[in-house]
Amino acid sequence: MKYLIVKGGPPGFGDRLECLIMYIKFALTKNLKIYVDWVDPIWSHNGESFYTYFDLVNIPKLNSIDDIPADATIHPKVWEGKLKLPYTREMGLTTELGQLTDQEFNADVIVASSNGYRLSYSDLQFFANVFRVIDQRIISKVVEKQKKFDLRNKIGIHLRGTDRATKVDKSHRMAGINIRMVTAGMLNKSKFVAVSDDREFLAMWKNRYPDFPVLTEIEAISGTKGVHQLTKNEVGVPKDLLSVDLLVDFFSLGSCRNIISTSKDSRFANNSKKLGKFIDKMFLPI
Repeated sequence: MKYLIVKGGPPGFGDRLECLIMYIKFALTKNLKIYVDWVDPIWSHNGESFYTYFDLVNIPKLNSIDDIPADATIHPKVWEGKLKLPYTREMGLTTELGQLTDQEFNADVIVASSNGYRLSYSDLQFFANVFRVIDQRIISKVVEKQKKFDLRNKIGIHLRGTDRATKVDKSHRMAGINIRMVTAGMLNKSKFVAVSDDREFLAMWKNRYPDFPVLTEIEAISGTKGVHQLTKNEVGVPKDLLSVDLLVDFFSLGSCRNIISTSKDSRFANNSKKLGKFIDKMFLPI
């Protein structure tokens, strides 16, 4: 094994990030050169890539898939002759790669997608040593919100809606959030801020908690679909701007001293919380 190519897939950013964390761990453990290929219809509507927003440091890496020798052997074989193609469901779940840290593959190139089983880590120091945010639009907005809203002293409320909330009673979820907010000290009127991808949740929040700011800037976009599932024709604004807004929400949420989510298994909220203490490091210039 010499190279690891990380493809995108159907999942949203939280799932992609969790898979990328696992693959970074594997590449570090096996000393593989890594390339992250997120140029797929979900992440990229106009040529945006992983490297539009991020970069990797302190790890062997490829500048391009073209750097891989033409005679290199590939696993899984479905990717032979297709290394530059985006991931599609027809490529399969590649669930066997979920145990990457424990396996050796008899191939030069390992191709892994963001679709399928993944490992989860409680300590993400290794990832923060490698992962860098390079898009100044994200960095400047997050720093601005950190200062304006004193985020290190706030509790971030993640109103996870759209595709994750179509079969639940949002009023019930909001009532549950209210109970947790009371437990956390809701009488302190400056204690909470919110982010959301769901217009209905946002309307409920603003009506019920007008004194608690909403950090999300592009609000009324998604309905019953997650933002990552919207097609070019459904977006209404450039997907690049939606991605920047999502990433600003992610790192702003992580800047809070604690996070409460309507979805306890939200990978977006959970990884935001885990990476929160490393934000300054991840924002360092390369």
